Amino acid sequence: MFAVTIDSRSYPLFNLSPALTRIPLLALLLLVIPSAHAHPHAWIDLRVAVVFDETGRITALRQVWRIDPFYSLVLLEEMATDAQGNTPEEKLADIGNRMIENLTPYQYFTEVSHGGQRLQGFTVRDHGLVNAAGRLELGFTLVLPEPVNPETGPLSYAVFDPSYYIEILHDPDATVALEGASERCGLQIRQPRPDPVIVARAAALDASQTGEPDLGRHFTEHGEVRCDPAP
Repeated sequence: MFAVTIDSRSYPLFNLSPALTRIPLLALLLLVIPSAHAHPHAWIDLRVAVVFDETGRITALRQVWRIDPFYSLVLLEEMATDAQGNTPEEKLADIGNRMIENLTPYQYFTEVSHGGQRLQGFTVRDHGLVNAAGRLELGFTLVLPEPVNPETGPLSYAVFDPSYYIEILHDPDATVALEGASERCGLQIRQPRPDPVIVARAAALDASQTGEPDLGRHFTEHGEVRCDPAP
């Protein structure tokens, strides 16, 4: 059921160096340390703001991905030798641009639905990468293809790596913001409840292996925004 392979297309955040066309740098490093066994191999603390317009429609999800310290160190080391630019800020901008470019075919690891209907065709603006006390933070605004009315149906979102090489969970030190929302709106985060069999399968995978195509979905948190109709 599981194919043994290393393919940078499965890990779009890792494929930063032109010389690493097939093997992601982080995977190479993880292969030589004991903790490399079992998915996931990298962690991201997710911060989200749901953006409303003046009419009460949802227009975007503003995201900040707080990358774990080890992965941040790997990227900073690669940035020193591979990234374009003359200053640390220019090098961070170069890596941030490549991250966004690599994530584009994967819909930025984000699924959004309104009233049960999946949305497609996101665009990104205001993206950037910063070094926050040794942890890299990738920020961007994910613009919906068109504004949606949360009074006619809930808006649901999930941010996850399908391969589960990276675990992405909401930052426990931050709350999801509803920017511009009325008091009639609220948000609930549903925690994942993976089957023990799926957990065991993920635990059996090392950094050189990939599991079933949607393995990460089983470990994904789901945010849901609901707004009561105006009286």
